[in-house]
Amino acid sequence: MHKQVVFPEFLGESEIAVVVVIPTLKEDMSELFERFHAGEEIDYWFSWDLVVTNTAEYLVVLEIHWEAEDGLIVAFSSEMWEFIHLIAQRENLVLLGDWNQLEEGAPLVMDQGGEYKPHALLIRDVHLGLEKLYKHVKDLVEVNQPIEELSRLQLILQGAKSDTTTYH
Repeated sequence: MHKQVVFPEFLGESEIAVVVVIPTLKEDMSELFERFHAGEEIDYWFSWDLVVTNTAEYLVVLEIHWEAEDGLIVAFSSEMWEFIHLIAQRENLVLLGDWNQLEEGAPLVMDQGGEYKPHALLIRDVHLGLEKLYKHVKDLVEVNQPIEELSRLQLILQGAKSDTTTYH
């Protein structure tokens, strides 16, 4: 199984979701988008994790999987971590594979038959799993006190954790 690692080119917010633009998705995931556009419902699952690169940079990654496909890893560098708080608030993430969808809107992605066929993935309840990531980072901070980057991430995740609403 091969997973593609991608970095967002743009992060923004709407009323209901954090919007992430990754232009390579349009081509790299064309088969998945064709299945969506054909009306197929595709189950997916995701997880949050922290990875360290070979240059000692910490990345927060969102790993997304779906059946019989390669999957996708969206990597957030430390400059993007402030959006984790927004992700926890909005609880949904939209991955756009086409800048034009953001700039021009829906009319541009209509096909000749008048159907709306976006190159976008909506990840619902994407805030789930941030609690596990927070605990992992907290444990690392306790062991590695002097790493400022980890302490900063812990504070961001702590704020995201406290904003998460739980319904019983």
